[in-house]
Amino acid sequence: MAKKQKRIHHKLIKAMLIQLVLISGVTLLSVYGAGKVVEKVLIKQALEGEAEFYWQHYEQDPNSNLPKTLNLTGYMEQEGDKQAVPEDLAKLPLGYQRLETREKRPLVHVSQRHGKKLYLVFEEGQVAKLALFFGITPLALVLLIIYLPAWISYHMAKRAVSPVIKLSRKMESVDGHEGFEIDFSDIERDANAEVDVLLNAFKKYAKQVEEYVEREKNFTRYASHELRTPLAVLKGSLSVLDRQDLSERQQTVVDRMHPMIKDMEGLLEALLLLSRDQTPEISDKPVLLNDLVEQQLRQIEKINVGKDINVTTVYQDQIKAKVSKRLFCICLNNIISNAFNYTDKGELVITLRGRDIIVEDTGCGIHPDALKRVYEPFFREDRESMKVKGFGLGLPIVNRVCQQMDWKLSIESEKGKGTKVTLTVPESVS
Repeated sequence: MAKKQKRIHHKLIKAMLIQLVLISGVTLLSVYGAGKVVEKVLIKQALEGEAEFYWQHYEQDPNSNLPKTLNLTGYMEQEGDKQAVPEDLAKLPLGYQRLETREKRPLVHVSQRHGKKLYLVFEEGQVAKLALFFGITPLALVLLIIYLPAWISYHMAKRAVSPVIKLSRKMESVDGHEGFEIDFSDIERDANAEVDVLLNAFKKYAKQVEEYVEREKNFTRYASHELRTPLAVLKGSLSVLDRQDLSERQQTVVDRMHPMIKDMEGLLEALLLLSRDQTPEISDKPVLLNDLVEQQLRQIEKINVGKDINVTTVYQDQIKAKVSKRLFCICLNNIISNAFNYTDKGELVITLRGRDIIVEDTGCGIHPDALKRVYEPFFREDRESMKVKGFGLGLPIVNRVCQQMDWKLSIESEKGKGTKVTLTVPESVS
């Protein structure tokens, strides 16, 4: 089963979402990076500056008060006396760091001069709130400014491709059996240059297809009519010969001509039934296909009496189905005839099992490359070297009949070893 392709507007939405996610991610990372810069650079420099400022005043006045503000608290530890400093601070080394033992995880700068340690504790919670306010608000505004044009761009793009979307939906409802006259007026009103090209191309090709279909119908009709006349003459001539006193050899020739003419009539009938304005006639009641297989086999054996072929029939099951007897016989006749034609000496086995009619031979087989082309009209492997007469139309007709009747046809073959053809007639055939 072919994979279902996504529609254009789905791809537009996906592209827009990917773009917005990437832009949002980059923006958030930028804000996060800015926060880290504030923490690692600006606050660090501020605390180092505060420590330097305090030590300068301390050198002038040892009794200078320690820093004490809403966000900054200073502690002084004299050498050997740690009681003036909280225990968790006293354990910190010199330098700039974050105090992980406290819930708010403040930033701490520790410096040492004149045998004393200065601890500056910066509570960044208040600053973080301000940073959040002054960071998130501009971020939300920036994202809004980004999202709004992106949404507008999506609608503009969707509007630009809407004629293509309408055209695709319109084409989904096209049924070639009902003709190609389609009203595109609603699409042409909003169509752009590209859609106009598509519409004009479709109208052009639709007209050509209709001409081809009509030409095929006329050819099938005229060809069948013209071929019926010589066939009627041949049948009349054979009837006259049947009433004559013929020698045994002459009578054999006449007997061989009867099934050939009958096959030609069946071929013409198949061509007519397969034309688009013909409907095969299906039997009202299930037909026993075993009888039809036996009948076709006996007719073909009469034509190939001179061949050293051992024919075996294995009827494991009785197969009944509502079918067109004529079309079924045409298919079966071609399959069995091919088995005889391409087997000079050997075995031919016809098996009926389940819903399958299987015809196996030990003939010349088919080359793998040729097996891929057996359904091509007029194709025959090694045409010049084959002794079998024909135009390569048998299997293409059989394949076409199977497609129309919902039968299944499969061919397996190995060059030099033989061929196996399986015709499957489902129970649901009606």
